[in-house]
Amino acid sequence: MAVVGAGSAGFSAAITAAELGAKVALIGHGTIGGTCVNVGCVPSKTLIRAAEAVHGGRAATRFPGLGGNIQLGDWAQLAASKDELVSTLRQKKYVDLLPAYSGVSYIEGKARFADGALIVDDVPIKVGKVILAMGAHAAVPPIPGMDSVPYLTSTSALALDRLPKSLLVIGGGVIGVELGQMFSRLGVDVTICCRSRLLPEMDPEVSAALKNYLEAEGVRVCAGVGYQRIAQTQSGVELTCEGHRDTVAAEQVLIATGRDPIATGLGWRSAA
Repeated sequence: MAVVGAGSAGFSAAITAAELGAKVALIGHGTIGGTCVNVGCVPSKTLIRAAEAVHGGRAATRFPGLGGNIQLGDWAQLAASKDELVSTLRQKKYVDLLPAYSGVSYIEGKARFADGALIVDDVPIKVGKVILAMGAHAAVPPIPGMDSVPYLTSTSALALDRLPKSLLVIGGGVIGVELGQMFSRLGVDVTICCRSRLLPEMDPEVSAALKNYLEAEGVRVCAGVGYQRIAQTQSGVELTCEGHRDTVAAEQVLIATGRDPIATGLGWRSAA
């Protein structure tokens, strides 16, 4: 069996197949470990918890007799500690795990299908079954002007060398909300714009309460708007919306409108 994709799903599939007696070729292209440990859960939650500590310290001043002023002192140092944790967990949870499973062979290379055969870096691999576990990438909304604007995704936002003074977040789902709040708590002027409401999969009461909480923390929320166009300006980007009387300007823009599966580019289509 071959498993294309060396992230958490690919590792789980490969290990399970090996434990059931199969010989497995685990094929990875890029950084081993996939989204969660490298650019998703681990780095985001690390920074979110740091921002939560900053917020908690500031909020404590509401109690009489408590003083102090906690704030972000060095973004580069915080980011470096995040990168160190990511590297450590990637080594322990992925790289060091492979030798424990003799039935799994790791192959680094780019996979494709041609004439019904699996090919990795121009070398045919003889296999029986193939599992595709290649994950997803950020979905970019079809806003006029988007193709000419430099934008951040959750991946690049977590790898910033410096924090922008202001940030426009397009998308009110989980990723947009948690990263928007995180950057706001670390001192960035944040605006979240979304076509529906915050966390539209949740009950409306939850969305309304969350909007109130975010606005109380200083995050501007523009919900229920239509995106007319976005353009690059001398100072950053500017978004024009229907249903909002002003344009929204920021130094940088973060696209957080969901994920699209990586299922193309292999020269293969499912028979299902």
